[in-house]
Amino acid sequence: LQILIKNNKEKEVTIVDIAKYLQLSNITVSRAFSNPQLVKQETRELIYEQAAKLKYRPNAFARRFKTNSRKLIGVITDSTYNPVYAQVVKELCEKADKNGYTLMMFETAGSSINEERALDALFSYKVAGIVLSVVHDIRGYKPSYVQRARGYNIPLVLLDRDINGYRLPGVFLNNYEIGVKCGNYLAQKEIKKLLIVGGPEESLITQERIKGILSILETKQVDYEIVYADYAYDKAKENLKTYFKTPPNPPSHFVGINGLISLAFIGMCRQYGIKDVDYFSIDEVPYAKDFGFDIPCVYSSPFEWGQKISELLFNLIENNNSSKFNERLYVLGKVIA
Repeated sequence: LQILIKNNKEKEVTIVDIAKYLQLSNITVSRAFSNPQLVKQETRELIYEQAAKLKYRPNAFARRFKTNSRKLIGVITDSTYNPVYAQVVKELCEKADKNGYTLMMFETAGSSINEERALDALFSYKVAGIVLSVVHDIRGYKPSYVQRARGYNIPLVLLDRDINGYRLPGVFLNNYEIGVKCGNYLAQKEIKKLLIVGGPEESLITQERIKGILSILETKQVDYEIVYADYAYDKAKENLKTYFKTPPNPPSHFVGINGLISLAFIGMCRQYGIKDVDYFSIDEVPYAKDFGFDIPCVYSSPFEWGQKISELLFNLIENNNSSKFNERLYVLGKVIA
């Protein structure tokens, strides 16, 4: 191992080096990175561990990127329309530019296949670090790219959505506490019927926010209904059509689990002529004030998101600070009435 590490100073490590040390075939090592499902888990873990020790990185797709690929940062989100993510990307761009880095953006549209492809592309370009808003924040989601990122020694920083069970570095919200803040606000109101519209039912963010809301309101014996939709605006509108097709008993109060869900519900209410609903949103409703809506919300600063995730990412990249590997930062929310 010492000989191999010494040689790393003179030449780039390849899968051949890893295979020789572990006494495996080149094909097995190659598959661990290109088709990990074809390699036994225990063998994959040995390969990734050795790759990390040798600081192995895969070949770039194109030779012309070879010399400056380390100055690339990857950003992967499910939607570039999300205004919070847009602000985060803006802050990342400014920080990257100051430090001589360039951003590569990928949008997954909620597809785990697209997510895998985006990660594979970024690994191949030997990016310096990756910011990821994962497609599924559900229990049991165990994407293979987490181990590969560790094998490549590429910092993988999570934005907003967690990958349960890995404890990766990232910037998040305390979703339960945000739900509690929402519940405390609503507890002061005279509510005849409350409608809560969440994201996907299995989403941990939705579960925690609703749990926080109900921890307060259930003591008040509030009549409530929960409808599950999607975090993306267009998909949320489609999900809500089912609710509006059968003439609903309009709620007196409404809570949207994020700003785009709230925007979708308000639009559907206008479309179906439903009035006299008191709205509340977790996250600001995008551009609501431009259309005459002053909607109270739990506000979390996108600027703070961008600042924190930029600092965390570049700390990992430039200082190679292993003590920060599991650092998890939180953005606080506050009620704006």
